[in-house]
Amino acid sequence: MFRINDNKGFSITFDNGYTVSVQFGPGNYSSNHNLSMLDNINKPMTATLAETALIGPNGDFVSYKDDDVQGYQSVADVLELLQYASQL
Repeated sequence: MFRINDNKGFSITFDNGYTVSVQFGPGNYSSNHNLSMLDNINKPMTATLAETALIGPNGDFVSYKDDDVQGYQSVADVLELLQYASQL
């Protein structure tokens, strides 16, 4: 399942119940971290680095790379997490 999150990211839930959240809006640990939320509300977001999180089937955050949330992840890092989550 795919889901858009407040025009600042997305999440993917796999058949195994694990969800990967990829966020890159103002305030997220991404290349857009320092942007103003008010100045960028409802504007399309692009980024070179994103914040990720792995969420288990029960809705709890799952530690990945020794943390619940991974900041400043590259496209390759996001792909690695997506592949990892799909295999759980």
